[in-house]
Amino acid sequence: MAEEAGTTTTWSTGAGVVDSVNGFVDSLTSESEGEGVDVIDVALGGAGVVVDLVSVAANPLGALASAGVGWLLEHVSFLREPLDALLGNPDEINANVHQLKSAALEMKMIADEHRQDLNAVSEWEGDAGDAFRAEMDRMAGEYEALGSTMDGTAAIYALSGALVCELRSLVFGWISDLLGELIAGALIAAASAVVTLGGSVAAFAGYAGTRAAMMATRIAGRLTKLGAAMARMGGRMAKLAEKMQGLVKGLERFAEYGGYAKTAYDAVKPYEMSPAKA
Repeated sequence: MAEEAGTTTTWSTGAGVVDSVNGFVDSLTSESEGEGVDVIDVALGGAGVVVDLVSVAANPLGALASAGVGWLLEHVSFLREPLDALLGNPDEINANVHQLKSAALEMKMIADEHRQDLNAVSEWEGDAGDAFRAEMDRMAGEYEALGSTMDGTAAIYALSGALVCELRSLVFGWISDLLGELIAGALIAAASAVVTLGGSVAAFAGYAGTRAAMMATRIAGRLTKLGAAMARMGGRMAKLAEKMQGLVKGLERFAEYGGYAKTAYDAVKPYEMSPAKA
């Protein structure tokens, strides 16, 4: 927002700070939700995101040994690597999101308290009283806006974690489906080994390695897209951090102003008279 001539009104001090920041936060959050389309084929939902990681400890490659075709493992074991790279830490992510949301709620409660406190000086008339109330109302708005930036940061942080976890779930499914296909083929190859003098096993092992390599290439493409998305998410959180710093810096001006204004109010308010005795 451009500054008006002769004033010092900016996005962080104007009366519309809450609307301005809310619009900014909504825009960044919406962009972050859209990152899912490119990485996991569907948009992410931002409301009340709770990061969950399905099958963290599960290893789809274990199905090979269970099916009696453990010999196939050496040809496809590299498929485990992307799963390990996408592990993440859901508990830590959710804890950080909760902390940010709690701080945001506290800022908004402070804003409400400041607005309620204005009732205590409602009888203060004149330019000084009007100026004081305007500044206090502006301070409440900036606290509320600060809370909004924290809420936005929490949402984007949660979306980032959810994107990683959702991609891992998707990759897990791809690998599981491929292994199911390979196990069926490996069992047939093993059953034919006696007749083919082991040739069927060797041929199928080569086929399995090729199919696994194709899957690894597919997964690598998604990981590249994830990396780009995470970089954009980080950029959005950096923008919110910059907004937070501006709001915090702006709130510092109230430290002295509030004290001077309160002194002025105490000097001009009517003295309270004791009730007259009968």
